[in-house]
Amino acid sequence: MPVSRLPTLPVILLPSKRLSVWALQAVLASLACLALGRWGLSNPLLNLESLAAPLPWLPGGVMLAALLRWGSGMAPGLWLAGCIVLLGADLLPWQAAALSAGTVGGAWLSALLLRRLGFIGNIDGWRDAGLMIGLGLLLPTVVAVANALVCLTVDGPLDRQAWLHPATLTAARDALASALLALPLLALSRGALQRACAQWRWLATAALSAAALAAAWGFARHGNIQSMLALASVPHLLLGGLAARRGLLPASATILLIAAGLAAWAAKGLVASGAGPLADVATLSAWLATVCATPLLACAVVGRTATNETRWQLALDAAGVGTLQWDLRSGHISYSRRWLRMLGYGSVEFGHRIDGLLARTHPSDSARLLNALQPRSRGTTPAGEADAFEFRLQTKDGRWLWLEGHARAVERQRDGEPLRVIATAIDITDRHATEERQNVTARLFEYLHEGLIITDAACRVLDVNPAFTKITGFSREEMLGAVPALLRPASDGEPGAAQRASMAAALASTGSWRGEIIDRRRDGELCALQVTISAIPGPDAELRHHVLVLSDTTQARLHREQLERQAHFDELTRLPNRARLAQMLRDAIRASERDGYLLVVCYLDLDNFKPVNDTHGHEAGDRLLVELAQRLRNALGRWDHWTDEVARLGGDEFVLLLRAATLEDAQATVERVLRQVSLPYNLGMGIGPVIVTASLGATVYPVDRADAETLLRHADHAMYGAKQAGRNGSLFFDTELNRRTEERFEALSRVQTALDAQEFCLYYQPKVDLRNGTVMGVEALLRWKHPQHGVIAPAHFLPLIEHTGLSASVGDWVLQQGIEQLAQWQRQGLDLTVSINVSARHLQEPLFAQRLAGLLSRYNSPVAQRLVIEVLETAALADVDYTVQLMQECRKLGVRFALDDFGTGYSTLTYLKRLPLDLLKIDRSFVQNMLLDPQDHAIVAGVISLSRTFGCTVVAEGVESRAQAQRLIAIGCDMAQGNGIAAAMPSNEVVDWVRQYRGAIAPERTVAA
Repeated sequence: MPVSRLPTLPVILLPSKRLSVWALQAVLASLACLALGRWGLSNPLLNLESLAAPLPWLPGGVMLAALLRWGSGMAPGLWLAGCIVLLGADLLPWQAAALSAGTVGGAWLSALLLRRLGFIGNIDGWRDAGLMIGLGLLLPTVVAVANALVCLTVDGPLDRQAWLHPATLTAARDALASALLALPLLALSRGALQRACAQWRWLATAALSAAALAAAWGFARHGNIQSMLALASVPHLLLGGLAARRGLLPASATILLIAAGLAAWAAKGLVASGAGPLADVATLSAWLATVCATPLLACAVVGRTATNETRWQLALDAAGVGTLQWDLRSGHISYSRRWLRMLGYGSVEFGHRIDGLLARTHPSDSARLLNALQPRSRGTTPAGEADAFEFRLQTKDGRWLWLEGHARAVERQRDGEPLRVIATAIDITDRHATEERQNVTARLFEYLHEGLIITDAACRVLDVNPAFTKITGFSREEMLGAVPALLRPASDGEPGAAQRASMAAALASTGSWRGEIIDRRRDGELCALQVTISAIPGPDAELRHHVLVLSDTTQARLHREQLERQAHFDELTRLPNRARLAQMLRDAIRASERDGYLLVVCYLDLDNFKPVNDTHGHEAGDRLLVELAQRLRNALGRWDHWTDEVARLGGDEFVLLLRAATLEDAQATVERVLRQVSLPYNLGMGIGPVIVTASLGATVYPVDRADAETLLRHADHAMYGAKQAGRNGSLFFDTELNRRTEERFEALSRVQTALDAQEFCLYYQPKVDLRNGTVMGVEALLRWKHPQHGVIAPAHFLPLIEHTGLSASVGDWVLQQGIEQLAQWQRQGLDLTVSINVSARHLQEPLFAQRLAGLLSRYNSPVAQRLVIEVLETAALADVDYTVQLMQECRKLGVRFALDDFGTGYSTLTYLKRLPLDLLKIDRSFVQNMLLDPQDHAIVAGVISLSRTFGCTVVAEGVESRAQAQRLIAIGCDMAQGNGIAAAMPSNEVVDWVRQYRGAIAPERTVAA
């Protein structure tokens, strides 16, 4: 049911203004009730003296309207006005108060129930009419009369015969009086006034109201009812029509004027006499009641009809259906809101004549539209009644809208001639556009020179175009339902297996792949095809189709390969040569500038390649270079618009052009290339595995913003620096390299000299069982006894050699010295474990496990079982699969592993679970602050709990005080090391310290790490 809100006060008011408005409303309502009550008591037509106490009937309608519109806050003022009116009727104060309370209470109860049931003043259906009559008029009247009777019984019982008839008349009078006042007051609103009086409507409203008043006056002036039946019904007809056309407000206001006139005429004795004054009053009241009911019924019927029509119209609007109605008699056309909204017009702009519609119809469609809306010949139905028709209308902004219409004659003459036609239209512009796209696609599919294949999600062919048949020789019938060869998974070793795997991975990750493949035509001839594959999702984002576009590039490829082989490729390795490299490098620079990635120019030279030729011959050397070239190709990255490239300059020198997002990414890529190069080479010819390493220099563009020739020279310069740093490593060129190269080379040379001159030594820091007070082992720590600077901590020289081959050499020396010292202590009867730190570079050496096995095999004592290799998180997780395999090989020798500085790296539980660890070492940064920082304490406790889960022993580093040790014992960590227990010491002091140790820990000690 359509709902229009009752007029309310503005919500944005200051508290003082809201109070003022409420007070003004209360005063107005109270004064109106007071005036009406006084007038009612003095009017002879309305004053019934049959009851001992008169009632304030006329104010009832005002009370109901005030309480319903302005709320319950009006009740006190209305009650006071009622008391004043009744005191003027010579009632006792308590009687006046009680009777006024009954009248106001009935109106308040009625307003409350009406609001609860959703009635807000409009009569839009039978429910609203029923609520108004039952709750709005009868309920307060019954409550007021009942309250009056109760008050009258205080003086004694009432005679039923004496009060029944007057009470009934009083109730009827009150209900009628409430209806006369409540209906116009509740119907009053800005919308109702516009409907009744806007533009020239007030003329018709005034005319109908005047006619109704005149008919009522004539009826009231003649007492012979039988002779005035026709006149008596005229006001009903006029008021019903007025309510139906202009709403309840003018009709109810007219009725109020009629009632006021009748009351005035009765007071002056102008009402015709019949069977006595009361009989005349009763007759007029009954007639007036039927007059009041007529607008209510008319509004209910009209409101119900309008509601149904609105609902249907809303349903059509929601379905996107616009409607028009064409009255063929008057030529008037009306359009629905949806019709006008589709075209962007208002009702006045579009007009109401067929000419206005045809003026906006496409010239090609005007005849079709007119033929659909009009009959072909007399007695026939519109042409569009059975079949849909399509036409175009121009929108307000000049676009042409495609519409699908249906027309039907809904009103006809007896001879079948249509009188009224209703047409519907829906917007099918998108459908037309889709059909047009489909037509274009179909024509493109047929006439495109490139071959097209369309498959379903399972790669079964749905259709191919003629160009595909021409290129491959396979017919459409042969391909339907089959899976194209290039979309089938390839088995290992099959030609093109890597390319198909890359294609499948690209389709799964990005939904597209583009590349050149070698395939066979139907007659077995090899052909080169440029293929683009796209995965097409459906509306639900699930894969629906694959679309393959093929171009025959066989001849172009053959010609290109021939020229490139002759001028731009190395005959042995089939890699680009020096001449081709220059163009490749310039193209790579432009691509880097265009796409915004880093270009890493790498200059790679093999270490000790000449002995391979000298020992095994040039044929073996050539085989090694061919396999190396293939390894470098496999290490290259590939993207949609870029592929890493490698070229051979000559001999054992190669240049790689690699793409990288960050400098860290570039470093990781270079390390991966070096690992591939250093793997053993199987050359055949009865030669065992051959191992060669490489030195690699790199520069990064645009960090190094130089031209192509200079970039290559910088990379070559960095490569020589890597060779001087110990070979089997990499070095990056930067803008300050020229100023720092000599200093760096001198420092690296000094470290190599220190290694050769035995200037390095190992210090050992004990690890103890805090709970039992026993020494469990020691950790070997590298020191440099410099002739001039004394003992130097490793932090001052290890970072210098971290990414050079010298790092592995120093690591091998530390392993050898640590194992030798462990064996010596075992011979002395000292049962200790020795922990040795291994760097990431050292751990990833290809033959690390074999070299470790060789060192351990020199001793008959169980050295391996007491050896612990400590690795950092970053070293362990750099290449998890390789690290796990290496650790398993070493554990077969009896060696155990510890994860050092746990918690400071980027471990994930998934990776940690895979590592075969024996010990977890809590980093000193957490242990030192655990007594002061709750978060560090929680981390320590969490690592201890995690170690139990993984079955590892936990060791706390950096213990400086007894309080820290006691706290570690309390939370479950028994093993610890730190300066509070013992600082790192030379090997000759370890035996005496172990034998003298009694579990003592310094109460408070702070020693620099």
